[in-house]
Amino acid sequence: MAVKTQGPPVAVASASVAVVEPSPWPRRVLALAIAAVVAAVGLMWLTPGFPEGWIVGVDDVFADVETWIINNQANHWLFAYFLDPLESAITASIQGVTDGLLRMTWLGVLTGAACLAGYVAGWRMAVLTVAGVLVFGILGVWEESLQTLSLVVVSVVVALAIGVPLGIWAGRRPGVERVLRGFMDAMQTIPAYSYLLPCVLLLGIGEPPALIATVIFALPPAVRLTALGIRDVSPTVLEVAGSFGATPRQELRKVQIPLAKPSMMLGVNQTLMMALGMVVIAAVVGAPGLGRSVLDGLKRFDVGEALNGGVAIVAMAIVLDRCTTVWSQRDRRPGASKPIRAAGRDVSRRMMAVGAVGLTVAAVVVGREVLRQQGFPDDWATSLAAPANAIVDWSSANLTGLAEAIATGLRFLLNPLEDLLLGTPWWMVAGAAAALAWVTSGIRLAVGSFLCFFGIGLLGTWEVSMQTLVQVLVAVVVSVVIAIPIGIAAARSERLDRILRPILDTMQTMPAFVYLVPVLLLFSPGRVPAVIAAVVYALPVGIRLTSHGIRGVAASTVEAGHAFGATPRQLLWKVQFPLARPSILLGVNQTIMMVLAVMIIAGLIGGEGLGFDVLVALSQRDIGRGLAGGLSLLLLAVVLDRITQAMGAGAKSTRGPVGLMGQSR
Repeated sequence: MAVKTQGPPVAVASASVAVVEPSPWPRRVLALAIAAVVAAVGLMWLTPGFPEGWIVGVDDVFADVETWIINNQANHWLFAYFLDPLESAITASIQGVTDGLLRMTWLGVLTGAACLAGYVAGWRMAVLTVAGVLVFGILGVWEESLQTLSLVVVSVVVALAIGVPLGIWAGRRPGVERVLRGFMDAMQTIPAYSYLLPCVLLLGIGEPPALIATVIFALPPAVRLTALGIRDVSPTVLEVAGSFGATPRQELRKVQIPLAKPSMMLGVNQTLMMALGMVVIAAVVGAPGLGRSVLDGLKRFDVGEALNGGVAIVAMAIVLDRCTTVWSQRDRRPGASKPIRAAGRDVSRRMMAVGAVGLTVAAVVVGREVLRQQGFPDDWATSLAAPANAIVDWSSANLTGLAEAIATGLRFLLNPLEDLLLGTPWWMVAGAAAALAWVTSGIRLAVGSFLCFFGIGLLGTWEVSMQTLVQVLVAVVVSVVIAIPIGIAAARSERLDRILRPILDTMQTMPAFVYLVPVLLLFSPGRVPAVIAAVVYALPVGIRLTSHGIRGVAASTVEAGHAFGATPRQLLWKVQFPLARPSILLGVNQTIMMVLAVMIIAGLIGGEGLGFDVLVALSQRDIGRGLAGGLSLLLLAVVLDRITQAMGAGAKSTRGPVGLMGQSR
């Protein structure tokens, strides 16, 4: 009997048959020989960078577009009959929601939010909602919080109105899903700064461009998860419905949508989170709200002001996330549809809804006619500014030596790597990426990776793209070195896991802009604070997925290791770590995506690379430069995402948020 074993290739023989797996060494030797030849040729023809004569100038094309927009804004039918009414409708919608919330008074908003959360998610979520809403007022950002909530609500409604029908269509038509996939990937990966500029040119400043950019960024989860839910409906169920004479429309309404509801509700949750993640970027184009508080704090180097807005955003994110998550799971809980027992009587959900509306109306009346106080009481407000700024001042005075040591260590990694990439011909850098892609996945990914780097050169952003790549690689390495040990420790200690959970929640929901302020005050402007802010922002996902992978190893496997006398260290290195490898590498993949998200805003604190390039383009209204930078970041993200996905899932993987290139089948 012949047996195949995982691990290094071995020959297993029985009495009559021997099966010998092919050795990988010939392929490895061939790869090393090719690499040596390429390196030798590169040293002979060492022309750094990308040839300027090959650059395709996109600036002139977009400059002509900008000129046309400016010259035709007053009289062209596109503006008169479409864009101007759209701008007015968006402004009126957001302002109308904000005015409505303000007129409800603080007591009415507090009561209404608690009643809504209690109705859809239970009394525990009602209590959490009360605490979250009170945070807005206590931190002195009540009106700004309502402005942000209005922008998020209107953006999510628009995103769902577009995304759910598209998702249903894609779920029922595989060809549509294949067409939409590339657009969804690009919408999530191209930095929002890149499409803010054309939005500003077409719609002016304020809420309209902010809403359009937010919808573009938040739309993909609604489409993807709706399509996933529709596709996952069992074919047997559809056959049964068809056998009873149901039409395609009845199958959709009565079978597919109800069964896809959990996935669709998850899409609602993710759309909310994505929209909330855009509030600070929306402030760049003049949108009011918490984002402006954070941005103003960054401009003034005022950690306290930025922290007030950041904590309010965290509170809003936690409330919206928890409530929508519990709401999505409500129908799957036993007894969820049964009447609630209260005061010795059964109360139906319809009566609960009527009671919630009545209680909210009563609170509004009390707020307007009795308390006569529309805003949150000033006497109850406080601020984190004083203690936060005191901590930062103490850190600046006492941690200078530590900060300089960290900066020196990071420069030791950044400078040689940047010199290497900028001093190497473009085709060698692209060839190295292609070789790595070939080893991890196959020839199709290798060709795609080479073409992506070639495209970066054609866009004329080779130097700034390499600067960004250097910062991303260093930030990812530092994040992984810190995250994996902490994740392993959290997986093996319940107490540490409980301590880390709220800390990681806060780190993931706090806007990345907030991290830039204290980091900038400790370190001089440049690449170092950008890398440190990226590490802080990306750490949680690496820690969580490492812990998840270690915990996911089957208990029976761990017990078998104990039975064979393995020590805890041997159990970790020989059993848990290898089996958790896919989850850990997925954490590396997601860490790369998080770092890229921070690098694009690092231009605000002097970080080099595409982030600074796109920011300058936004300030100078240079559409061509901004879109070239955004597309270059997309191409970098495609290569890094697909290679790390292939490392984690093997050559047959087709998973990943960025899937624009062919995958091995």
